[in-house]
Amino acid sequence: IKLETYHNWSQVIDIILASLEFFHDASNVEDDLQNKVNDWLGNFEGFGLLFTVLPSEIYQYFLLNYFHIIKTLHLQEDEDMYSHNNMSFQVDDDIQIQMRNPIPYQDAFHRLKTLYELESGGLPFSDLIPMIEVKFLQLAGGPKDQERRKILLIKFKSSYSKFNFIAKFTIEKKRLRRTLAEIAAEVVGQLVEDSKDLEIPDTLKEVVSDKIVDAEWVSY
Repeated sequence: IKLETYHNWSQVIDIILASLEFFHDASNVEDDLQNKVNDWLGNFEGFGLLFTVLPSEIYQYFLLNYFHIIKTLHLQEDEDMYSHNNMSFQVDDDIQIQMRNPIPYQDAFHRLKTLYELESGGLPFSDLIPMIEVKFLQLAGGPKDQERRKILLIKFKSSYSKFNFIAKFTIEKKRLRRTLAEIAAEVVGQLVEDSKDLEIPDTLKEVVSDKIVDAEWVSY
């Protein structure tokens, strides 16, 4: 499976960007992302990715029971009324689950989790979630403008499968120099660690704070 195109990574990207908004320390961001991606995989929104990395016997179990629960809930009736809120995920080359309304399908997902834990003798669903490892890498060498670009690796290590995989993201933080205030704040942000004690208007302190975060990103 080529997961780069097989799975929609937009939600993972949103999680990454939210964690990077106030970047100060790479190790803190790594820990934060590990926890957030782990939580996401255990919820309805992350089930599509989790589903694709499960061992074949568990994959088949979830696939058959999921469709059975959907049929039981009669969610395939009057699909047009839910067309304003479509969701879908690919589970095989020839199978795509269309989710017309996320709310009742979330109910089906939670029923599936409960069913698994009952039929597995009490094994928690969370045990199926791969261990997540996150690592930031600095690009070595190259031109100076490369210092704004980092590599983020998210490793998924499953105890239920002999296969692990690594998702690789290239992240580049834009250099914003749109106004004289931003240009001046960039210089100040490279010289100070906190804008609170600067004798400047509060509105400018916010700009300097952003540039301090920017300087820390570049220097990492």
